[in-house]
Amino acid sequence: MIAQRLFLVAIPASLIVSACASDSRYPSLERRDVERVEGNASPVEPDIATPAAPAPLPTGLNGRIAELREQASASHAVFLRRASAARARANAARGAAQGSTRWSDAIVAISDVESARSDTMFALAELDSMLAVGAVTAADTGAAQGLPEIAAAREEVAALVAEEDAALQALTAPMGQ
Repeated sequence: MIAQRLFLVAIPASLIVSACASDSRYPSLERRDVERVEGNASPVEPDIATPAAPAPLPTGLNGRIAELREQASASHAVFLRRASAARARANAARGAAQGSTRWSDAIVAISDVESARSDTMFALAELDSMLAVGAVTAADTGAAQGLPEIAAAREEVAALVAEEDAALQALTAPMGQ
């Protein structure tokens, strides 16, 4: 009995499905000639380029290190001035709603402080680059060409950046950021 019902249901279902298959509005799913693989393409050889050599340390290394120290000190002084000016605005924004005038004034002042921090970071980034090049050169040649001087200057500038990070954290704390 169940087999007869299943048979009776299967016949109309197959007729419906076959009617859909003969619909010419849709493209055939058969493989086209352009989709067949013919095997006439040759494999491409990979382009293996030799790695670029790092840029050499600048001539007048000690002079450049002194310039970077001076640049970092100058930008740190600007940072401290801007942080002092922003501190009052950040404290005034304590408890203020986001988007309010006091909050917006504090955010603009803190952005100025962050801008001064980025100037200090430029000096640190260049010293990091010089330290990496100096370390590679020392590993290749065995001569630590200016490496101790670069490392010392980098530590000084990194200490300034750490101080600036702490000051920024203190500035944003009253605002709950």
